[in-house]
Amino acid sequence: MKIKHFVVYSLIYIGLVAAVTFMVNPSSYEVGLMGIRVRLPVAIWFVLPLLFIVILSILHVGYYGLKTASARYAIKNDMEIYDTYAKEILLGVESDKKFKTSTFKTANEVTKYLSPWHENEPNLQDPDITEIINILNLINAGEVVDLKKFKLKSDNPVVLKNEQNKLRKNPSYASEILKNRSSLDNDLEKSAYKAVLENAKYFDIKKYDFEKSKFDIRLLVSRYANDESFEMTKDDLIVLLSSAEFSEAEYIDMAKELTTRLEPDTLVAIFDRLKDKKQDAGEAYLYLLYEFGMIEELREKLLYSDGEDHDKFETLIFLRDHGKNVPASYFF
Repeated sequence: MKIKHFVVYSLIYIGLVAAVTFMVNPSSYEVGLMGIRVRLPVAIWFVLPLLFIVILSILHVGYYGLKTASARYAIKNDMEIYDTYAKEILLGVESDKKFKTSTFKTANEVTKYLSPWHENEPNLQDPDITEIINILNLINAGEVVDLKKFKLKSDNPVVLKNEQNKLRKNPSYASEILKNRSSLDNDLEKSAYKAVLENAKYFDIKKYDFEKSKFDIRLLVSRYANDESFEMTKDDLIVLLSSAEFSEAEYIDMAKELTTRLEPDTLVAIFDRLKDKKQDAGEAYLYLLYEFGMIEELREKLLYSDGEDHDKFETLIFLRDHGKNVPASYFF
């Protein structure tokens, strides 16, 4: 209620009380104090305490009204200061702005924390905000924290970052992230799938029906070539190598890499089958024939190549026939 409304309603109330009292008792009453005698109608004596209380109430309301107005003005002034302060902090300026109220104390410290240019720990009095900042610092440092109490959504960036940390510390957690997923919709799921490709057995990798990129296939081929514990069947390898469109150079690179794992006859047989599915794998097949010294087979393939351009291999054979045993890597 506004103070002017309070005054008006109070006067009306006092007037009604005085009128009713006068109608009930129109007589007067005399009071003496220290030789001074005052005679007033009973109705006046009756409303004097009410009038005194109203005056005190007006003074009380007026005082706190002025105090509130002063606080509002100070907050408004601090709002204007904060606008400038926030810009200075975000621009890396050592701001000398001072606030008259404590309203912006937390905002002041949080702004410093959010600035990319300030590394000092915020001086916060709010325990909840302090806890959140400590948690964010731990997550940014690569630690895993319990976020259940905050009831954040699964796509919250803090949750995703925390899950990335958990995945990095425990690659087997990837299976939990990818459970019931039919597609890779965010960076976390893509990271989880990469962790599966880098750490899981091929039997488990085949359970995920995600389309493999050329990068994914190269990663698996590299694992197979360099990790004896990573097993896959020859049919699996052929399916893997034929599940994306590679260039001739890329097939040759993978053939080179696989020479460290597979026997020559086995590797040649794989690329012999692969070239029937992927034409660009043909050069890699010829490369293997030359590298493994299967020259007669190579001559035969070149003879029945139906006019295809294999100048590099013909040059290699020509040089070999003339006593120059040049490695195929000279051309590839």
